[in-house]
Amino acid sequence: SHVRLLGVVAMSRHFGHDFAAVFKDIDEDSSGCINKTEFKRYLATVVKNQVDADATPPTRRQLGLFCMNSALPFVVFGMLDNSIMLLGGDIVDNLVGSYFQLSMLACAAVANTFADVFGISIGNTVEAMTVKLGVPEANLTPAQSQLPRVRRLGLLSGSAGILVGCIIGMTPLLFMDQERKAIKEAISLADSEGRGSLDLAQLQHVLAVVGVYSTDDASLSAALSQLGLCNDGRVSSQEFLDNFHRIRALLTAS
Repeated sequence: SHVRLLGVVAMSRHFGHDFAAVFKDIDEDSSGCINKTEFKRYLATVVKNQVDADATPPTRRQLGLFCMNSALPFVVFGMLDNSIMLLGGDIVDNLVGSYFQLSMLACAAVANTFADVFGISIGNTVEAMTVKLGVPEANLTPAQSQLPRVRRLGLLSGSAGILVGCIIGMTPLLFMDQERKAIKEAISLADSEGRGSLDLAQLQHVLAVVGVYSTDDASLSAALSQLGLCNDGRVSSQEFLDNFHRIRALLTAS
C-alpha cells in the first residue's frame, strides 16, 4: 500500500505534462510495459531527488530561529541547576551540615545531586514552557536538520544556552552571607572532635582563617568575657558564630 501511494505521488508530478519521454527512460527493456523492478528504480530516483531538493541551505531567519529554539531549554536547565545547587547547598548546610560534619563542598554536591534529578524529571515541562514563549519554529525539513552546518549550530546553541543559564543561576550568590559561610567552614575544621564548642587555641585558628590576626589569648578571653560567652575556657560554636561581628569589633578596638 505504501508503494502504491508513493507511486501515485510520483506519477502526479507529471500530470499535465508529456509523460512519453519519462516513460521511455523508465522502460529500460523497451517492452512497452513497466515491470516491478523498473518501477521501484523509478521511485528510488524520485525520492532521492525530493530529498536533495529538501536539503537546500536554510535561510538566515531559519538558522536564527533554530538557534533560539535550541538554546532556550538549555538556558532554563542551567539556571535551575545552578540556583538549586546553591540554594539547596545552603539549606543542607544549615539543616544537617553541622550534624554530619559536612564541608561546604559536600553540601553543594548533595544539593547538586537533587538538582540534576529534578532537572531530568521536569525535562518535558521545561521544553513545553519554552514553546509557550511564542518563539516561531524554524520549520527545517528533516534533510536540512541533518546538514553538518545545522547540526554544529545546534550544538553551539545548546552550549551557549547552558552557559548563559548557569551564569543566571549564580545570582543567589549575591544574596548569601559568604563571610558567615567561611566562618562556619573554619569552625567545622577547627572542631575536629565534633564537641560543638571551641577552646581559645581553636578560636585563634578560626579568627586567623577569616582575617583577624595578632590576637593574644588574653585579649580574646577578655572580649568573650565581656560578651558573657566564655564558659570554662570554651565557647559554643553557635554562640561564636552568632556573635562573631561583635567579637571582631572588640578585638580590633583593643
